[in-house]
Amino acid sequence: MSEEKITMDDFVVLGEAVPDEMKDGRKTICTAGYSQKYGLVRIYPVPPNAHLKRWQLIEVPLERNPKDTRNESWKIQGSKDEYYKLSGKITIHDQLTRPKWVSLVNELNAKYGVDCVSDLNDEKLSLGLIQPKSFTPRFEERKTYDSQIQMDLLNPDPFLTVHNYKLQPRITYRCSNCKTKEPHDQQILEWGVYEWLRKNKDAGIDKINEVWKNMHIGESGYHNSFLVGNMAIHRTSFMIISMLRYKLGI
Repeated sequence: MSEEKITMDDFVVLGEAVPDEMKDGRKTICTAGYSQKYGLVRIYPVPPNAHLKRWQLIEVPLERNPKDTRNESWKIQGSKDEYYKLSGKITIHDQLTRPKWVSLVNELNAKYGVDCVSDLNDEKLSLGLIQPKSFTPRFEERKTYDSQIQMDLLNPDPFLTVHNYKLQPRITYRCSNCKTKEPHDQQILEWGVYEWLRKNKDAGIDKINEVWKNMHIGESGYHNSFLVGNMAIHRTSFMIISMLRYKLGI
């Protein structure tokens, strides 16, 4: 498995997690997407200067990571020795139109949607989709907050990683056919939520909470799906990588 190398030319970006910092100090992003041939895919690490956007159709050379045995996980070829040049290996072919990506969301829910997160654990899957029937988003104080913001070689401005945010976005929800006694309580990793926090870092909680309204999370007349993924070292612990939503009836 670790020797496998491919060129994935049909990768559709579904979401990017908030940047994190690797043990060697590199800033990195986990990008999740879909390939007709390979299914749901996780690419990690991805340098921040790749500037990928949701619904982009890209081509990228990938290889297996011997340190990550999850079937959905890949890394960009040369990620260890050529990390700061990896963005040049990514080719953006297209940006899906709204009708196409709405159709894709429905297709993904049909193929990879599960009744409950516990089903992903039972089937030993590391990525999947949930259509929650009820949920409550919130912010809470981050227990591992780090106020020391480091500079990044790819960006002259201070670059925030997940632990540089005082607040942690979370959602408590019930699945469409929940099999657990208590509701799921998961951290949201979607980068867009953290960008809102960064841009409104001096605002009050009312302003900060406007992000849920702006994203139409839980709003009547909108479809909501959660793309969830687990952690390499905690396979039963899932987090929300991307919140896929669209207005119904358009």
